[in-house]
Amino acid sequence: MNYLASVVLSFAAGSIPFGYWIALRFAGVDIRKAGSKNIGATNVGRLVGWRFGFPVLLLDVAKGMLPVYLSGVYVPEGGIPFQLLCGVLAVCGHMFSPFLGFKGGKGVATALGVFLVLAPIACLGAVFVFLGVYKFFKFVSLGSIFASLTLPIVYAISSILLLHEEISYWVLGTMILISVGIILTHRENILRILNQSELFAVKGEGDKERDSERNRR
Repeated sequence: MNYLASVVLSFAAGSIPFGYWIALRFAGVDIRKAGSKNIGATNVGRLVGWRFGFPVLLLDVAKGMLPVYLSGVYVPEGGIPFQLLCGVLAVCGHMFSPFLGFKGGKGVATALGVFLVLAPIACLGAVFVFLGVYKFFKFVSLGSIFASLTLPIVYAISSILLLHEEISYWVLGTMILISVGIILTHRENILRILNQSELFAVKGEGDKERDSERNRR
């Protein structure tokens, strides 16, 4: 019964569309129809401000953390593989939310929450990669793609060189699986980056001018 409850609750927790609900409730904006049309924190911050976007980010991270942590506490006999299963279900819930007709977000923040519980140092490394790419290119989507690509690599290197631990192939394999899924959810962003129509994360005056210039091309 604990196994079944954990599986169901993990998917249910991940499927809660905080970004959509918060933007609609407090700003009257359906973020599925504006900006990047994504339900994540970046689009919320872009459209209605980061006073709403930042709480959405924290809540989406929590959607990944809590199922992994609680399954370890209440179903300890399942071990790391079951915790990872609950984490994957949370990410899938975010990507395919039944509250939104089995559509959803890209799963980056929720995946971060999953691995913050099981591989925090690797997550820290991936966050640094994200920040570096974002600072240089100004696209959250590109930072997310590179962070997803490097997370398994950072995990493997940090396990061997920093923690002097054996690599958990359950964790590594799940990282690769989720990273591939996240990259696939960004396929439209990749196309927009290539044709120079991708949106900046936060619209400053310089960003608006660059977007206007792109639209004139």
